[in-house]
Amino acid sequence: MKKSILFLLLLTMSVSMLQAQKGQFKGGVRVGLTTSQISGDDLSGFHKVGATAGLFANVALNDNDNLKLQMGLDFTMKGSHSHTPKNQVSYDMYALNLGYLEVPVLLQWRFAHLTIRSIHDFWFEFGPMIGVNLYGKERNASGPILYRPPFRRMEFSACAGLSYMFNEHHGFNFRFSNSFIPVRIPTWAINQRILKQFNTVLAFCYVYQF
Repeated sequence: MKKSILFLLLLTMSVSMLQAQKGQFKGGVRVGLTTSQISGDDLSGFHKVGATAGLFANVALNDNDNLKLQMGLDFTMKGSHSHTPKNQVSYDMYALNLGYLEVPVLLQWRFAHLTIRSIHDFWFEFGPMIGVNLYGKERNASGPILYRPPFRRMEFSACAGLSYMFNEHHGFNFRFSNSFIPVRIPTWAINQRILKQFNTVLAFCYVYQF
């Protein structure tokens, strides 16, 4: 675990230093809420609410400043939660709480630029993410669930999103991500169906760029 986290930190620092040498280097923070689900766990719907926060750095790839490469380091809560209708008690309650440290590497394209009193920019982004699982906890109506197949330490995801910057420093970001590999590692033949379970996350964030 420590080696995986150290790898992500070193990767982030190396790319950030490379970007800084090219010029037009900018950084910032993003913080917000997530809704997530585990596809294939028979609990459809983005009922698991969590949080995400992180740092990012980007660099312009052309003179028009409408194409950028961005790299970040984020902590993101993921998982799954059963849905209980209001005013009802469910004895089938289930909750899976996961936490990941992630490094997204995104290509960003500004597809609209408006000047109305201030600058308004609209960006589209896409790219891969590498993550490390920090924890995984399951519970139901009876309490913590023990002796379940382990969670994979590393995660590889695809990510796409939209950003609206309503001035040079402030904006909002929406991001969708889905993992390439299953969340768990099967431990015996009977639980091979968990190979169909993947993390799917929607993130809604406030962005501040220095």
